[in-house]
Formats: sequence, structure tokens, C-alpha cells
Amino acid sequence: MVDINVILGLSVQLYAIMDPIAAIPQFMRILESLTTDEAKKIVVKTSLAIFVLLTLFTLGGNYILMLFGISITSLKIAGGIILMAVALDTLITGHKPSKIEVGEYIIVPLATPLIVGPGTMTLLIISTGVYGVGSTLISAYIAFTAVYLTLKLSPHILRLVGATFVNGLGRFMSLIIASFAAEMLLRGVKDLLMT
Repeated sequence: MVDINVILGLSVQLYAIMDPIAAIPQFMRILESLTTDEAKKIVVKTSLAIFVLLTLFTLGGNYILMLFGISITSLKIAGGIILMAVALDTLITGHKPSKIEVGEYIIVPLATPLIVGPGTMTLLIISTGVYGVGSTLISAYIAFTAVYLTLKLSPHILRLVGATFVNGLGRFMSLIIASFAAEMLLRGVKDLLMT
């Protein structure tokens, strides 16, 4: 059964963890050197790669865990630590931790790890185990739609609110991510103590 509250909550968590707002400055540095048509192609290719990654980790995440013999509890603990590290780095530096070079392989650093990083992958795998594939996939696609719109509108967002606001909002999102990380870590430790 699909629970709308779970779907909405998970969609917000996924959007926050992917944090495309914090990626806008790096994304814009790449787009500013391109023509309008080239920039549109980069947005579409990046979005397609994000869509594929979200789908793969939602559908195949549990199989990856089984293949390596990793429990959901261990993944919660490790995912919480990784998410906390990403959140703290973003909070301190003001940008997402990833160096992006313009070139032939631009999609890989943009789609992953900049947008779909270890935290997103971990949350998808854990959510599939907890809420099921259907709810997680719907949530991932809702979050994807919001990420796509953010990336597509990033030049307008940056022009409208300015770089300072975008960086400030990115840092606020880091606090949200840190909260998700703490919750994930605490749940993992609680599950571990109960076994």
C-alpha cells in the first residue's frame, strides 16, 4: 500500500540530500561558457543520468546489499556518517564537495557525485527496505522532477535571488541534511542495540 505521507516526506528528504540548490554555483560556472543550446543539452543529459541513477539504486539497492552481505542496520550507520560528513563540509565551505572540470566527462561529476552522491544512494537503498520499492520509486521521481526544474531554472534562480542567497540556502539545506544524518545514524545504532 502506498502512503502519501511517506511519499511526500521521502521526496523532501531526497531533494534535500541531492541539494541541487547548493550545486547551482558550480553548475552555472559550467553553463556560462556554453551556448544556450549546449547548456540545454547539458541540463537534459545531467537530468537523464540522475533519473537513471535514482532508478537503478531504488530497484537494485537491496540486491547490492545482499551481494556484499551488508545489513540495512550497517548501511544506516555508515550512511548517517557519510551524510553528516557531506553536510558538515557543505556547511563549512558553502558549496558541495566536488571539483568539476568542464570536458567530455562532465555528466559524471555533475550527476554523481554532485547531485546523486553516497547519501542519496544510501537513503534510496534504506527506504526500499523500509517502505518498499513502489513508494521509494514514486518519491525518487517526485524529487527528480524538483531537481530537474531547479537545474533547468538555475540561471533564473541565480539572477533572481543572487549568489549570496543561493549559498545561504545551500548552507541551510546542510543543516537539514545533518538532521537526516543524525536520525539515520541513531536509528542504525538503535537497531544494532536491539539485535
